[in-house]
Amino acid sequence: MKRLNIVCGAYGSGKTEFAIGYALEIRKKSPQKVGLIDLDIVNPYFRSRDMAVELGEKGLDVVSSEPGMEYSDIPSLSPRIYSLLQDHSYQVVFDVGGDPAGARALGRFYPYFEKEAYDLLVVVNPFRPDTRSVYEAADLITALQGTSRLQASGIVSNINLGPDTTLEVWQEGFQFIRELAERLALPIVYHMVEEKFFKAHQADFANYPIFPVVLRMRVPWLKEDN
Repeated sequence: MKRLNIVCGAYGSGKTEFAIGYALEIRKKSPQKVGLIDLDIVNPYFRSRDMAVELGEKGLDVVSSEPGMEYSDIPSLSPRIYSLLQDHSYQVVFDVGGDPAGARALGRFYPYFEKEAYDLLVVVNPFRPDTRSVYEAADLITALQGTSRLQASGIVSNINLGPDTTLEVWQEGFQFIRELAERLALPIVYHMVEEKFFKAHQADFANYPIFPVVLRMRVPWLKEDN
């Protein structure tokens, strides 16, 4: 695993869920400190920084905007981002939007990625509007690479239709992801699967690199009443 890890994805892809889960997994396995850098400057609903206190209690150092600007739609990025990039006692995970704005924000840190090895993982949900075809998904990833000047390391699939997800839906999405990976000559690094769904169908996923996820990010109108 590289010290610098970048998680990108289109709106609604599930990339923030993966970025948080991935950072927590690194924290469990690594003696190093772990920083989660939120560069998603567009999405108003699914942002790592909205869970900064909770994630801090779990051992993550969440960094995004300048203090007092955390909930601005156009935040000023904290200079602490540069500190974490320069501090090799930290493992770093970036949470980045897959749109042009996200790619440009990521590109600001290109000098660091140019000097040090990194992994850039692109999260794809084949059932989201921006990635409804293999061609659209491939174009999005190609554009992301061009704007950020970084090379994708692999694909993380997030095949789901929310509560309507079935094994048949998952297999349909898997064919999409496999074709996309072949088209871009990229490996499929993980398949995100919601933890309860994974436990219910564990035998069916035995031959896949599964990354079980606990859903932490929900828009207000989808949250369950407790």
